Amino acid sequence: METREIFDAAPYTVAQFLSETGQCLYIPPYQRAYSWEASKVKRLIADVAHGVDQITKFPASICFIGSVIALRDLQYTTVDPIHRPMVPPKVMSIIDGQQRMTTLLLLTTVLHEEISTRAHRLPKNGGDARDWCFNQAIDVTVRLTDTFEEDMRWGEDDFRFYPRMIRSFHDVWSRNKGEAQYESPIGYYLHQYGRYRRDESNWQDYKHSSFVEGEAQDANAQAHKHLELTRALIRRTLRQAVSMSRQAREDEAELPSGQAMAESSILQEALFNSPFPDYVIEAARDDDRIGTLLRLIVFANYLLNRVTVAVVTSKHEDYGFDMFEALNTTGQPLTAIETFKPKAIKNEPLKEWHESESYKHFDTIEKYLDAEGASSADKRQTATDNILIPFALLNDGNKLSKRLSEQRRYLRTAFDKEADQSERRVFLQALAQVTGFVSGPWAQPDKLPQCSDDELRNQAALCAQVLREAKHDIIVAPLTRYYASHRLAQDNIDDRARQFLTAVRACGAFYGLWRGAFGGTNGIDNVYRKLMLESASGNDGLRFMRFGRQLTEVPHVEDMLSFLRKHLQEEGLDEKDRWVAKAAEVPVYQSSRQLTKLLLLAASNDSTPDRERPGLITLGRKDLLTTLSVQRWHDEAFATIEHVAPKGPGASEWESKLFEEANTVHVLGNLTLLPRVENSSARQRSWPIKRLMFQALSATTVEEAEKTLARAAHEGIEIGEGAEAIIRRARHLPLVAALAEREEDWTVDFVRERSQRLAGLAWDSLAPWLGL
Repeated sequence: METREIFDAAPYTVAQFLSETGQCLYIPPYQRAYSWEASKVKRLIADVAHGVDQITKFPASICFIGSVIALRDLQYTTVDPIHRPMVPPKVMSIIDGQQRMTTLLLLTTVLHEEISTRAHRLPKNGGDARDWCFNQAIDVTVRLTDTFEEDMRWGEDDFRFYPRMIRSFHDVWSRNKGEAQYESPIGYYLHQYGRYRRDESNWQDYKHSSFVEGEAQDANAQAHKHLELTRALIRRTLRQAVSMSRQAREDEAELPSGQAMAESSILQEALFNSPFPDYVIEAARDDDRIGTLLRLIVFANYLLNRVTVAVVTSKHEDYGFDMFEALNTTGQPLTAIETFKPKAIKNEPLKEWHESESYKHFDTIEKYLDAEGASSADKRQTATDNILIPFALLNDGNKLSKRLSEQRRYLRTAFDKEADQSERRVFLQALAQVTGFVSGPWAQPDKLPQCSDDELRNQAALCAQVLREAKHDIIVAPLTRYYASHRLAQDNIDDRARQFLTAVRACGAFYGLWRGAFGGTNGIDNVYRKLMLESASGNDGLRFMRFGRQLTEVPHVEDMLSFLRKHLQEEGLDEKDRWVAKAAEVPVYQSSRQLTKLLLLAASNDSTPDRERPGLITLGRKDLLTTLSVQRWHDEAFATIEHVAPKGPGASEWESKLFEEANTVHVLGNLTLLPRVENSSARQRSWPIKRLMFQALSATTVEEAEKTLARAAHEGIEIGEGAEAIIRRARHLPLVAALAEREEDWTVDFVRERSQRLAGLAWDSLAPWLGL
């Protein structure tokens, strides 16, 4: 197969493309509603006006306004609904460029209206100049008419004439009144305007009223109003541009005067193939009506014959999208979900779409994409990736990339694999549930579902916060399985909530233990991919991925914990001593700030300074101090991760061995959590000065706090808070209080000992969440 059999590209004038006999344009359902901004509309008209000015001097002047990418739909596969015998012979399904084409059609109809109306208002016995202008007006309006409607040669009344462009699902081409339907903004407008102008008694300004009856209050209804406003803007802009008395501003379209056009032989030969008669030149100078009409006629001729669009056609929709992605630099490429929408719609009876469950699911998805991706195409694509990649993993274990072509292909083929309409509805429901999880608990962990175990919920909220900030997105798929099971359940609501929260907490613990032992990711994503392919205990074939099952059918959460424990065991990390030995040596600070903070909070939970070994903490009584909650994660008391010995060699008081190995200062034993200190210079100071800062931050009485604050200030350390604020927070800082009690030097041996202690305490907090 040769390339030209797949693609074809050629430049066309507006008249050539929009007036080709038998060819009509079709807007597929995945295309966004008409929404071109006023600035782009004005720019288009200004570009054409500039071209008219240029052709008064340069006969080869053309105006290129961009490209259109279209599918030459020979089999009418994109046309729905359809009365096949009534479809135009050639249908071009627009992949890119419908906003521009819609605006061009509005422009040709407004020009048609302005020229027709002004020509018929000229006095009937106005002389040779009037007759010449009237005939030119008739000629150009006939050619303008060909751009916005196709004469099908026969049909019931006005239904003989097809709107040049219509939109899927809202419109149907037919010569029969009972079959034809034009309810989209552009289809309805072109049909109504054509009907109005075919009545030769109507030479007043056309007043367009938007069709909204029976429409859902969605983007299409808004687009009706937007089209009406844009049409009014085009008419206003054209009237200003051709006004004989108004001086155009710098940012407005400006046409050469009627006299300048009449005196330019270059323009006349280029656009009319002959010079203007002398009486027309004279009338253009002396009669504002003739001058204004002449400017409009010239503008219309230039638009039809010199404004050019590059048309790229494809015989396959996928190739068309690939071409669009390659050529697109300023537009908004359609995401895979947007191009998938027609399939979702076709799964339901067309007239029942807006009342269907599938519509509700898709509405959830589109609202998320609109909220997250309204400001740019890149953000919209990122929002699409955020739900589509985990959805593929949830649905059938597929590892989906961020490539648009792959995402489009996956959605289409995966949807077709579903057995029937009911299963395809579950497919859409699953995509909506991923969206609900990503926009709900994943975005706002404090909004996890309620359950009878408050401690479990608080711990799960902490884990969700840690995992989201760490961009550990791989767990969105398995967690959505339990989230959807809870959201959609009709019974055992509390139990399903507990299973979901247990799963969230287990993922947090696994992240802490796995990454804590390895530092890097070490294939953690592949662990969860294997999980999604894993079968649950029992012989019913239930897996963690959804394919072929209802969303309420999910393996028991204990199966998930068992799977994660097995992988820790395979790495020799299921026993405390072996895990602590590895974790104590990991330069965790360099690996991940979120991981570091989680391990330090886990070590601090229910801890107290060790009086027998100053500088260390030890486990106290239960509920002494709860640090494993999302509230503590955001607590200003733990705002920063502080190195005790500085990151690089500091003052001479520090033991040199601390810096012999670059990683030593980044292990747990050299780190602590601190409130924000006003003056960061203390970070590079000697150990005695650092200890003074810790003493100031952990004072337990006002008198002690004031005394240590004064001493710290004398050494140039500004804590930034008063004594009372410090003592209120001191009980939440066991790590700092313990450091304040160490009077001996800060040595590499003590750092190692402290790493072992903190890692052991972190294990004691996290391992039970996995059943270890």
